[in-house]
Formats: sequence, C-alpha cells, structure tokens
Amino acid sequence: MKRRFAAECEWDILNGVNVMVYPPGQGKSGQRLMQLWREYLEQYADSEGKPENQAAIGAYQAAEVLISFSQTMDGDQRYKQVIDERLYYFREGGKRAKDFKDCILNATFSIYNSFNTLAHQFTEGNAESSQLIQQIDQQVHRSVSDADSVARSAAALRAAFPLLGLITIAVDEHQEMTDTIRIVEKRFAAGANAATSDWEHLINAVYRIVEMMQILALATDPDLKDQIDQIASRFKEEDQEKKLQLKLRNGFCRLFELGHLLATHIDALV
Repeated sequence: MKRRFAAECEWDILNGVNVMVYPPGQGKSGQRLMQLWREYLEQYADSEGKPENQAAIGAYQAAEVLISFSQTMDGDQRYKQVIDERLYYFREGGKRAKDFKDCILNATFSIYNSFNTLAHQFTEGNAESSQLIQQIDQQVHRSVSDADSVARSAAALRAAFPLLGLITIAVDEHQEMTDTIRIVEKRFAAGANAATSDWEHLINAVYRIVEMMQILALATDPDLKDQIDQIASRFKEEDQEKKLQLKLRNGFCRLFELGHLLATHIDALV
C-alpha cells in the first residue's frame, strides 16, 4: 500500500499535477533529482505514522537537494572542492547519527553549509555580501561551541535564514519582492524574540526559511507560481498541528519540496 501510494504520487508529479516542472533527465542533474524525489516519497510512505522519522527524512532530503542545487550552479566548478567536502561531511554525519537529534543536527548544518555556498555563488563579486557571509559564518561557529545538539541545530538554521535572504535579494534584480522579503524578515525577528526554547527557535527558523524559499522561487520564475502555491497550501494546512514533530515535519518537508522545485527548474535552464 505504501509503495503504491509513492508510485501514484510520482505519476501525478510527472504529469504536472504536483510540484515537478520538468520531466526527469531534462537537465544534467535530472536523473539525480528524480531519484531524490522517489526516495523522498518512498521513505516518507514507509514511515507512515512516525512523524519524527518523516521530519528527519524531509530534513535529509532538503540537505541533499540543496547540495545538488549548489552543484548545478557551479558550472565552472569553482566551488567543487568545498561542495564535495561538505557533501562528504554530511554523508559521514549520517552514518554516525544515533537518534533524531543527531539526524536533525547533521541535516541542519548541511542545509546551512549549502546556503553558505549558494550565497557566495549568487552574490559573487559583491564585497559587502562576502563580508556579511563571513561574519555570519564566524558567528554561527562561535555560538555552537558549547551548545547541545538542539541549540546547535537552531543556530545553524537561524544563520541560514539571512544567507537565504541575500540570495533572494540577489535574484530579485528589479526589487519587486522587497516588501515581501521585509515582511518575512520581520516575522523571523518576531518569532526569535518570542521563542522560549531551542526547539521553538528551530521551528521559527525553518518556517521562515520555507517562506523565503517561496519568494526566491517566485523571483526566479513567476511561471512557478502554481507549483509554489500548491506547496504553500500544504504548508499552511499542516501548520495547524501543535505537536513539535508534526511542525518540524511540515517545515522540513516543504523545504525539500521547494528546494526540489527550484533545483529542477534551474537545472533545466543552465
């Protein structure tokens, strides 16, 4: 039943009903991106009734697709060494992870590292942006030196958010999304101020990242709006849940779906 569910979802996606835009193989990473999508569907279905496992699956697949995105953007392979190193550390961290917290820690730092790479790629030549990226990197490494795993995960995603903001601003060349970007930034700050635990900081960060990813995808190509809206509808619907694991599942799974949409679209263009 679970495998059939995955197959049916995949059929719908390939026929344009869900979030896929291009058929597999259209870009140089098309087959790999299709593989990531199938793995996501199958693993998610196999973990039916286990939201903690599904949250970890979403987080890991989000990390994988963002790594693939940075590889796609690295046409001249200037960042190949750093991308390969970070991919190696992510895979090794996955082998050593013993529990849910370990998995989330490994995934969140890989997500942060990918946004770090992408921020360099999208703002190349901008000295002010390079300085800001460096400052964020120094800050996040200082903040996690003596923290526990949940605090480190939260710190990684809190640092990833402004990097994603830089990327979005760079893509929004005509500043058509400026007001919307500022709204999400204010929501991020308000959520951080209201958070009373590291788990709440983590949820606030991943939720605001999902919102900023919607803006980035729309700024990349307005024709993606229908697919973005479908993901946004699921994001809003599942946000009604109050349990921590369900909120994390919602955030990480939507992040993967948006990342996959964006990576697939860009892969077909470059």
